[in-house]
Amino acid sequence: MNASEMTWVSGWASDISIWEDEIYERFPFSHRFVDYWDLISDCPDNFWDNNPRIAESQTIVGWSMATLALLRNLHKKPAGQKWILICPIADFCGNGCWQPSAVKATKRGILENTEQTLSNFSALMGDIPKGEMEKWIENAMRYSPEQLTIGLDYLIEKKADFAEISGNNLNIELIFGKEDRIVPLAQRELFAPLLAQIGVQVTIRESLGHWLPNYIVYS
Repeated sequence: MNASEMTWVSGWASDISIWEDEIYERFPFSHRFVDYWDLISDCPDNFWDNNPRIAESQTIVGWSMATLALLRNLHKKPAGQKWILICPIADFCGNGCWQPSAVKATKRGILENTEQTLSNFSALMGDIPKGEMEKWIENAMRYSPEQLTIGLDYLIEKKADFAEISGNNLNIELIFGKEDRIVPLAQRELFAPLLAQIGVQVTIRESLGHWLPNYIVYS
């Protein structure tokens, strides 16, 4: 395991590497990035097997939809590896999160007017500088409407499974934003089985929403 390497796993419609300058400034390590297409190109549940070098990193950082895929691969987590899960999801359509009908409406919007729907979605992320919002949307537009809807289907259909939790010290940090309107703080209740384990902690950022760069700055 590379003690100086961090792997960043992107969430829906995102590529965390677009913020690599901020990341390298904050964390002077070696970094690897898994973008949205890497995550869903086969199936998010299989991305760990499709990216075998992920087990070499000392630290894995997942954002939003990526946290759900990581948690569904929890049984493959190396014992000494640290996970930082930002805006973590256990059940996207449960506990104050989105109703399936709302996700399906977003799917329809993506197919009819992708850019406008992405703009509406990004408005939910919190206080984003205008240029940064445009940067995120421009990147998201690299993915086809069909690719974007694959991720939305995953969010509707999949839940984290905490039935089999292995390891005596999981070394996982869950970071929630109190102002997050996409993954509300009520999701925390769904993590009770995980939080009962040794080495799992919760951090709540009082003034933050869903926008990842804010968490990079305050980590």
